Amino acid sequence: MDTNVILYLRVSTDEQARGFSLDYQEESLKRFCQLRSYNIVATYREDHSAKNFKRPEWNKLQSFVKTNKRTVDKILFAKWDRFSRNVHEAFNIISQFENMGIEVNAAEQWLEPENPDKIILLSFYLSIGEAERRKIASRTKDGTYEAKTQGYYASRAPFGYDSHRDGNKAQRGVSKGKRSLLVPNNNAHFVTRAFREVAMDIESIETTRKRLNNDGMILEKSSFTEMLKNLVYVGKIVVPEYKKEPSKIVNAVHEPLIDMATFKKVQEIFSGKRWHGTKPSHKNLEFPLRDFLTCKVCGGQITGSVSQGRSKKYAYYHCRNKCETRVSAEETHLKMSNLLVDLQINNNVKELFTEVLKDSESQINGNKSKQLKTLIERQKNLKSRIENAENMLLDNQIAPETFNNMTDRIKIELMNVNDEIEILSTRNDSIKQYVDSGIELLANLDILFLESDYEDKRILAGSLFTGKLIFGNDGCRTTNVNEVINVLTRTGKGLEGIKKGQTVKKYSLAVNVPGAGVEPARFPTGV
Repeated sequence: MDTNVILYLRVSTDEQARGFSLDYQEESLKRFCQLRSYNIVATYREDHSAKNFKRPEWNKLQSFVKTNKRTVDKILFAKWDRFSRNVHEAFNIISQFENMGIEVNAAEQWLEPENPDKIILLSFYLSIGEAERRKIASRTKDGTYEAKTQGYYASRAPFGYDSHRDGNKAQRGVSKGKRSLLVPNNNAHFVTRAFREVAMDIESIETTRKRLNNDGMILEKSSFTEMLKNLVYVGKIVVPEYKKEPSKIVNAVHEPLIDMATFKKVQEIFSGKRWHGTKPSHKNLEFPLRDFLTCKVCGGQITGSVSQGRSKKYAYYHCRNKCETRVSAEETHLKMSNLLVDLQINNNVKELFTEVLKDSESQINGNKSKQLKTLIERQKNLKSRIENAENMLLDNQIAPETFNNMTDRIKIELMNVNDEIEILSTRNDSIKQYVDSGIELLANLDILFLESDYEDKRILAGSLFTGKLIFGNDGCRTTNVNEVINVLTRTGKGLEGIKKGQTVKKYSLAVNVPGAGVEPARFPTGV
């Protein structure tokens, strides 16, 4: 009677890279079966770790056995470590097959089924495999920790980056050769856009995600949120606690995609709340103001719809509660434009504002230098406190637990100070390049609104107003205006008739000038 066998070949990805061969295993097992006149009924080739039996090809093998258990006599592999590197799970699997009358064995480490010492030898072979797996795991963890402490990202490349080996093929058997360097790919510009647009805090994060997805960035909601919270994009690596070493954040070797100031703005948005308008369920180009308006009559939500006329369609904003508020989209946008006339700088004082803003440059730079000096002193003080704590620990003046508690708190504060120093050191606060074009925009808000497309109309509304507009058949009104615009408008009206020299000296607006984080960059003029 023929002996029917199944061949199981396995090699992990790392072993494959080191020259192990599934083909060699198969040839060796075929010769073994030929010498013993075994009939091979199936062969399974696995490229997976042996730390457990959750393996694709092994699952197929088990399914085959369950269907054909009466026709399968043996399961063969080259060595026991090809079968498993987990002693406990291996014995359970062997027991299951033995209960079905199926023998499990290794051609190169053969165990005679009737040998009383089989259990001892089997334990020995399986233990060697598990010990080796644990050594490999330990070396891998050590290597990963070392790589992270030196600024390498040791996981799968995040969105916007590709992973490239930092080392040649000959080096890959050692720690340095396994390290991967992150390199920006074709999706990197989506990451930069996402952070900058979310940091503007004009629309909801989900609205930004959907718009970027329409442009070609394919990220689900959870992945998008995870991306916006990942320090890797500012060139930082989070090193977790390992072998009693405290967790820390180090500078990465890869190129950052955004700056720390923008990253912090995004984190503040996650932790805070601000009105951005009720987000529309879908994008309708006819009604950019649909979720920014509330009904003057009943206080209900204003929506929009299109009516079919005799020869063409007509777009209207109207109240959801079916009251009398109903205005054509074209007329509504004109009403909005009229409202913006009161929120723009008078042309007569435009030059005065230009000089005021440029005059504030020296004050901004002076404040920056002063802040930077204070932070550097604080940084030195915190480092000195850590050194003092280390000396106290060496002199047995404090217990290790007390030392860890002290230094953990100091290190957290030191990390924040280092971030602030980095932001101030790299930030360019020069506003001169924005002054002329920015003032021109503020002097023509009504025209800018009418000439803008759907997205830019929404950006304008979200930037200028911090609450809903009260909308009726006779027009729009609001008292919730962005504080910067409010100050500029109010002061602008007060400046009319004042001499040029007095304006700069007596009415300096330096304290009200927004920093470089205020971006008019997405307006249609390109500023």
